[in-house]
Amino acid sequence: MKVLMMAGFIGTMALSGTVFGQYEKVYYTDTTFETADYKVEIDNVVALPKELKFRMNIVNKTNDWLLYNSDESKIELDGKNMDTKDKYILIAPNDSKKKVMRAVGANLNNARAFNFVCEGFYKVALKPAVATPVFRLPASNNEFVAGNFKITLANSSKETARTDVKFKVTYTGEGLAFISPSKVSVEMPDGNLYATARSKADVFALKKGETESFLATWERMEGGSKMDMQLVEMLIHFEGVFQESTQTKMPKVVLPMRWNDALTIGKK
Repeated sequence: MKVLMMAGFIGTMALSGTVFGQYEKVYYTDTTFETADYKVEIDNVVALPKELKFRMNIVNKTNDWLLYNSDESKIELDGKNMDTKDKYILIAPNDSKKKVMRAVGANLNNARAFNFVCEGFYKVALKPAVATPVFRLPASNNEFVAGNFKITLANSSKETARTDVKFKVTYTGEGLAFISPSKVSVEMPDGNLYATARSKADVFALKKGETESFLATWERMEGGSKMDMQLVEMLIHFEGVFQESTQTKMPKVVLPMRWNDALTIGKK
């Protein structure tokens, strides 16, 4: 009789999850939180022996850019803080972005609860775009400076059917700079401006001292030899491309995460 009671007790412990380390993967319950400025949906939360990971869907509810610097977030587990180091991401006004958060350690599948300290959200206010000179192609000078931006021609291919131009930009100011490659345009001999074919190029940000590359592309234009990109001078414009910003940090949110015993046991 005592043996049967003990067996039943052990079975109950296994089902409740109080016997740690028995599951290779421990699944957690999805969760959501929302502020006046953004909404975060967290799902696919799973703990492995050496890794804890989950997906975040971040919805920007404002007309401003949001910056999420995940370096500032952390996971509190068994009295320890684990960093979730990753590159910051930008969320456009009234848009959303997904990212996967990861933390590494040992025996992470032993725990049945942790806190996600979600910190590092900033509301971004863009300053007026920096005035820039017109860049001539073929280039007479491969480099120019506009405010706290240094722009260098990395390489170019100038043909009748297609022109590709690659620039490198370095930010030398303070704070955070925004670069919008989709706003690059070219002035042709007919006096008109033509947008880059890379109209869906993502905006990216640079901190002080950082350098990044971006491309501008134009395809064959109508108008015969007077509009032949291989033969004529092209004047590249950067109106609205380079902007500095200020950031306002938002309060952190602490999310208690709890394991999903039914899902974990069901997938074992």
